[in-house]
Amino acid sequence: MDYQQHIREIRDSLHRELVQEACHKNFILNDTSDGVLQLHNPFYIRIKEEILYLVYIDCETGLPTVETYLGNFRQIRYSSLTVEELIELHRNVVINKQYSFTPSTQLV
Repeated sequence: MDYQQHIREIRDSLHRELVQEACHKNFILNDTSDGVLQLHNPFYIRIKEEILYLVYIDCETGLPTVETYLGNFRQIRYSSLTVEELIELHRNVVINKQYSFTPSTQLV
């Protein structure tokens, strides 16, 4: 197995566990996936030249959502995250459970 393939497998595993936590495990606990996992410790990421604030994971799609400098929200793909950012997100959500579920009806 070459180095790049090993990195891909690690990324795939982290991605799978994050989606499982956001969508499946959350549905079992809350009986709904209509909401978001708000991070207790959101953090900044860089995609190309843009600095974004990763704030939550959408429980229906499983995708991370960022806040832009202008205060707009948009979903991003896991492949847009660096390995380090993906590991940080995985640590916060899957390992340390540093999030709270917020139903969509309570989102502003």
